[in-house]
Amino acid sequence: MGNELLKKATISGLIYRFGERILAQLVSTIVTIILARILLPEEYGIISLVTIFIMLFNVFVSAGLGNALIQKKDSDDDDFSTMLWAGVLISIVLYVIIYFMAPLVAEYYSEPLITGVIRVMGLRLLIAAINTVQHAYVSKRFLFKLFFLSTLGGTIVSGAIGITMAYYGYGVWSLVAQYLSNTLIGTAVLGLSIKWRPRFYFSYERFRSMFSFAWKKTASLLVNELFEEFRGLIIAKKYSIVDLSYYSKGKQFPQLIGNNVSGTLTNVMFPIFATIQDNQVKLRAAVRRSMRTSNYVLIPMMIGFAVVADKFISVILTNKWLFATPYMQIFCLVYIFKPMKNISKSAINAIGRSDIDLYANIAEKAIGVVSIVTAMNMGVIYLAWSVLVTYIIGALIYAYINGRFLQYSLKEQFSDMVSAFALSVIMGTVVYVVGYIPVASKLVVLLSQILVGGVVYVALSALFKVDSFVYLKSNIHSMLKRKMVNKVNTDH
Repeated sequence: MGNELLKKATISGLIYRFGERILAQLVSTIVTIILARILLPEEYGIISLVTIFIMLFNVFVSAGLGNALIQKKDSDDDDFSTMLWAGVLISIVLYVIIYFMAPLVAEYYSEPLITGVIRVMGLRLLIAAINTVQHAYVSKRFLFKLFFLSTLGGTIVSGAIGITMAYYGYGVWSLVAQYLSNTLIGTAVLGLSIKWRPRFYFSYERFRSMFSFAWKKTASLLVNELFEEFRGLIIAKKYSIVDLSYYSKGKQFPQLIGNNVSGTLTNVMFPIFATIQDNQVKLRAAVRRSMRTSNYVLIPMMIGFAVVADKFISVILTNKWLFATPYMQIFCLVYIFKPMKNISKSAINAIGRSDIDLYANIAEKAIGVVSIVTAMNMGVIYLAWSVLVTYIIGALIYAYINGRFLQYSLKEQFSDMVSAFALSVIMGTVVYVVGYIPVASKLVVLLSQILVGGVVYVALSALFKVDSFVYLKSNIHSMLKRKMVNKVNTDH
């Protein structure tokens, strides 16, 4: 792929992926807010606990298989069919395990409702086996527009289902229905949109060649998922399911923003990185640009959100969720370091070194286990702080590896955070002061803080000619100009 085509694919992919995530998460956020106002923390706690188990099993289905298809340079229809049927077989085996495991989990946490919820939500594994290969196909061919359609469709319809069921008193099952229908509808839309159709074909040789990458990626993500969710299991057992609901709700919104900014960039850039994996100069430049752009967009969102967290919860979620405030602020700090960690991981995997990713992940988590053991008897809030400590350590480990393989040093990576962080601190300070405006309505204050924060950050970026601001402005302007020229040519 030539430089110009690569640039267009990157920009187009980012625009569609950001557009998809922004619209989908806007809808999803509205749905979440409505459901949070209707349902009780106890009901959210059950879903939070069950989701931990489903996500752990889901790693075996969706992690390594799709990434192996993207990482392989010449993957064809036979490879896609092979990985699809491998995923389907794995998902069936996993569902049988989770079906019989459900009563044991329910008994351990003294909550009988968990049995049925796990068995129904576990059906997602079968859908995910198909969806993973679809995502790999779309990413490999840079057809990111299709993600926009499938994600948005699934989010809107599943949200409507969840809200309707919650309104009519279905409680926990409204969240279950929303969870399942979202994946099912998104998979169906992608199935109708892409040209690829699976064949009844399986090649053991092809599976074996890709599995050498896939198993290491799967193991790495499993270690990560186990570690990420282990705190939730501890909170639910040692403290209570209600405590878990506050912890999870506090994590939810920073995670939503972090995953949509850094996660979107990572999803788009991984196939881009894979196409230029043999050219270290191009790869280093692409990784650095990704890091700068992601930091520029994500850091101000996290700092701003941490400042307005209490008013956001009080106004949007209602006061019954106020105990989630400190968790929300801590997780805002956590996700500041997400670009440094995730983009480095993508670069390492793009050059085929999933083994290094695995070893780094294990090292990070071994250190993190110490933080969990230290904090678990001190209280839930200390478990949240242990997430921040571990995440910073993980980011530093991956940044160091990135420096070794791409000559993108730790010093350079931190320098690519400095401008965004400095401007965000100034912006956050202004937003904090605005919060003391003597206005009766908390909603007015919250909206004022958001508006002022955005204006201050953009104004400072323009004043100091911040690199990422200039880059984004230039590319958006070029894209709009091309669209106008194409429209004129079409009209004539």
